Amino acid sequence: MASSKHKSPLYVGYSWFFKAFLIIGLVGVVGLFIYFNQTVVRDLRHDAAKVSEAYARLIQYGASEATDPAVINFIFDNIITQVNFPIIVTDRRGIPAAWTMKYSPSDTSTATRAILYAYIKEFDSQNKPIEIRSDSTVISLLHYGDSAVIGKLRLIPIVEMTVLSFFILIAFVGFRNIKQAEQRSIWVGMAKETAHQLGTPLSSLIGWVELLKMRYQEGKIQVSPDVEGDDFSAIMDRMHGDLNRLDRIATRFGRIGSAPELSEYDLNEIVRDVLEYLKVRLPSGGMIIKETYGDLPAVSINPELMRWVVENLVKNSMEASNAKTGIISITTSYSPTQKKVLILVEDNGPGVPAGKQKKIFSPGFTTKKRGWGLGLTLARRIVEEYHGGKISLRSSEPNVKTIFVVELPA
Repeated sequence: MASSKHKSPLYVGYSWFFKAFLIIGLVGVVGLFIYFNQTVVRDLRHDAAKVSEAYARLIQYGASEATDPAVINFIFDNIITQVNFPIIVTDRRGIPAAWTMKYSPSDTSTATRAILYAYIKEFDSQNKPIEIRSDSTVISLLHYGDSAVIGKLRLIPIVEMTVLSFFILIAFVGFRNIKQAEQRSIWVGMAKETAHQLGTPLSSLIGWVELLKMRYQEGKIQVSPDVEGDDFSAIMDRMHGDLNRLDRIATRFGRIGSAPELSEYDLNEIVRDVLEYLKVRLPSGGMIIKETYGDLPAVSINPELMRWVVENLVKNSMEASNAKTGIISITTSYSPTQKKVLILVEDNGPGVPAGKQKKIFSPGFTTKKRGWGLGLTLARRIVEEYHGGKISLRSSEPNVKTIFVVELPA
């Protein structure tokens, strides 16, 4: 089957513009938020550096010979330890001498020292250590890290992106479901309106054909001498049969959107009935239909709707295949392990391109220049929603085989 989806250039252009606008807008908002967040982080780190430098000068002042050791202890214990970001002061050899973290200054264990050295390495990767001098000699180094506030600010974009992605996902799923519901409503309304519009004239035509047949049998209608009576009766019977079929089609449309009544049926009989109707309508030239029937258990179905599904699949294959070399194969089988009855419809037409195989059941998607894109959509609705089964495109190789499969619970 060749695939094409028809949309006006204006619609396609507007759709892409709207999507691009949403994406660019979303990226712009996220980028602006991240920029603002990083600006705040940068300013906080700058302020922390200034405070650390001030503390370093305090320690440097306290380390001068003119200052009492009690003043030094007071500076560190009552001023420096009150900051809201971590500080470690080491001697010039890099050995920790004081710190603002939770570890006790009296804890000189190897484990604590290893943790402090790890902190020093992490702090130095974040901020350049500040030298504390006495005269011109470096006596200590002040290592400082980012505050807890900065750590939280760094997490905010990640949290925001996660939450935003979650809501976007919910919005996408909700929008898709709403769109599908709207499409279903459109198709259901169209189907019911079609059934309503066809119902009255069909009933009238069936009545007129019955009247003509009855008047002919009563001898009140004369036919041309060139037409034999048996031929006229056969013509009337065919007209009556076609009108009844049109009436059944209208009934099918009228049942879309309503819960159908299901009964136990032999699926083989339904498939045979559809194929007998279609065989006489095969294009002249060589196209053939092959049938293979398996031993099937009874399945709970609505026979009229299931005829529609089979007819739709077979007619699609007939229209896609070459009139002279086309071969359509219909196979029914039963899978005892899955407890499912299968209907396989295979043709040797041009197939469905790989990039469009996922769209063939979408409303409005059609493989025909003048198609509505209703057939496979309604077939899926009938099989999956009304009968609890599954319909899918099993495989498609151009000009080799395209296989559709219907699975129904047995």
